Amino acid sequence: MRQRRPVLQEVFRPGPDAGEDEEQYRKRMKRQEQEMAPYLIGIVLFIAVAVAAVLMWWHPHIDFHRAPASKRDLEKAEVLANLKNHTILHVGGLHYSGLTLLSELLIQHPDLAGMRHQEGADKRKTHWVSDVANDGCYLQTVIPNFGTDHRQFMLWKSLSKFAKRILPESAVERFPWMKMRQGIGRFALHPGHHLDDSSSLISSRAQVHLFSEWALFWDLSKKVLLEKSPSNVVLSPFLHRLWSLDLETPSPGRFIFQQRHPLAVAIATKIKLGAQIGDDLSLADLMENWVMAEERRAKDIESYFEYYGFGKDVYRILQFEDLLREPDKVLGEIFQWLGLAPAAVPKGKVMSDVNLKHFKHYCNYLVHGGHLAVDEHHRLVQTFRQRVLAVSSYDLGKVPQLCREVLVHQATDLNYTERQEIETLLAEEEMA
Repeated sequence: MRQRRPVLQEVFRPGPDAGEDEEQYRKRMKRQEQEMAPYLIGIVLFIAVAVAAVLMWWHPHIDFHRAPASKRDLEKAEVLANLKNHTILHVGGLHYSGLTLLSELLIQHPDLAGMRHQEGADKRKTHWVSDVANDGCYLQTVIPNFGTDHRQFMLWKSLSKFAKRILPESAVERFPWMKMRQGIGRFALHPGHHLDDSSSLISSRAQVHLFSEWALFWDLSKKVLLEKSPSNVVLSPFLHRLWSLDLETPSPGRFIFQQRHPLAVAIATKIKLGAQIGDDLSLADLMENWVMAEERRAKDIESYFEYYGFGKDVYRILQFEDLLREPDKVLGEIFQWLGLAPAAVPKGKVMSDVNLKHFKHYCNYLVHGGHLAVDEHHRLVQTFRQRVLAVSSYDLGKVPQLCREVLVHQATDLNYTERQEIETLLAEEEMA
């Protein structure tokens, strides 16, 4: 039995002409389609050529028949000459520690270059830099970024959650991937996320390749070349050693490690990551990540920079709060350390205290969250206070004082009774 044509075809498709059977009609339609095909192909080709011509006229410096370059074509001798004549300043620290603000202020100096799209370069690369917040770890292929780009993150996170449900805790502890020790707020928890001066990645080839990739985004006419990545906090010996290969002069690598109050970092990270990525991270997890990153940084300084006698000539440790409080002093000291002339830097982006909103958020939870919040705070202090003090000047035991400043001294809408209740609770916390 002949199948009936779909209703839509019967409505929209013209039928056979008078005296024409179905077979003749199909042959006529097929012949018409074959006759139209060259015209359609010609129209498509014409549009493609026209678009390409317009683009090439508008951007004459771009080779549209080639993929955008991922690095400069530099020979080894050129790389060594650049390393000899430049200082490479690496800025590192935990995510949401103010690294971007610090870097933006530093590159206002006329002799200091940040990673930017360079004039005359392929404009198809412009968004590469801005999309990754100018972080050098995403603009190269030599150094691992420890999952902080969050590629395939949700897949691994789903597998981790499933493994935790079906396997005992002892089995989960044996396999780091089951605990999701990669990505923002987690990467320092993995003991393998660290490169030192003995890394097998250190080679002349890696030196040339890495510099060539980053040089694509640097203005090499400037004396100091700045590269910012949070992961630098666990990479400094590796980078310092890599840049010194085959040089008769000392390594051009310099490092700024910027710290921010661990509580502010933890809360900012939790908020920024959101529910989809950070729902399995507790405040204790984020504090542990902060502490382990800073402990690794402190150990690297002791076992490499101090052990080999480089000392503070090659590194500085800053606190974000000092930058906010005295930007002129902090920036002036950095410029002097780098051998740069003093320079007035616009500081329009500097806010007095960006930690305030995070402290207020936590202190409200501590005051109004009942025994659950108080007990959680006690555990944080008992677990991390001494470890934080060992690598910084931040004291978790002074959180009640911060809360008093945030909730009482700066509040204008509290009555006497409310003030007294908050004061009493915070006093109890200080005595605990």
